[in-house]
Amino acid sequence: MLHRQAVKSFKSNFSDEHNVIPDLSLLSRPLHLLLLLAPSGNARYNSCVTTPVSQSSCLKVLFFGRLKDLIGQAEDSVNSADAATIEHLFALYSARIPELAKYRSSVVASRNQEFAAWDTPLCPGDEVAFLPPVSGG
Repeated sequence: MLHRQAVKSFKSNFSDEHNVIPDLSLLSRPLHLLLLLAPSGNARYNSCVTTPVSQSSCLKVLFFGRLKDLIGQAEDSVNSADAATIEHLFALYSARIPELAKYRSSVVASRNQEFAAWDTPLCPGDEVAFLPPVSGG
């Protein structure tokens, strides 16, 4: 009985909000999945979000080699609104740890696992890595 009510609610809400016929293949899925997929009567896809900063609005920052030792950790996260470019991001950390600034001329940066210029814009969810020069043989 509950399954039929959920299916009816899903069909009704989906059709009303989207003016399309729902994908009926969803009906073969378990009830708990169907309920997760069913939009609520007040759901709006582009509604304002009033929750605190989420992981998706953060930048993941990785430090390697000597930089990791200076920062005291291999990984950190920063609100993406605090850094518009890779250069700004490095400056944030340099302001906290002044010794880091002396490595700026020899550090290479990457954004989402690809080498990037210092003026590369950053977007929420990006991963930025700072890599010091590597020596040895």
